[in-house]
Amino acid sequence: MRPTPFPARPCDVVPLTVLEFACALDLDAATSLDIGCRRFLDDANRALVWFIRFRALLAWCERGDIAVWLTSRASHALHACEVAASFELNDQWQFDAEAFRSAVESIDH
Repeated sequence: MRPTPFPARPCDVVPLTVLEFACALDLDAATSLDIGCRRFLDDANRALVWFIRFRALLAWCERGDIAVWLTSRASHALHACEVAASFELNDQWQFDAEAFRSAVESIDH
């Protein structure tokens, strides 16, 4: 297996599989790079990718308009985790809020 390239720019953040990203994540729990490192013992860059994606998902979930929407349907958080595994990051190392929500909604229907 080839090591994951270092994500020097947002466009370098490689997709993860849904299983690698782990959809059963606790979005309310504090997270650290240590958690990612425990998931990817042999690939520190993949651990970093996991951490970047998790932080982007948390930032998206914490938006006021999104927080309310997330609680409106139980499946929204699960689908958000699925989408976050591979969704493209913007120049601010975040998910574009509306495009990400649209992607989640497309799974939800």
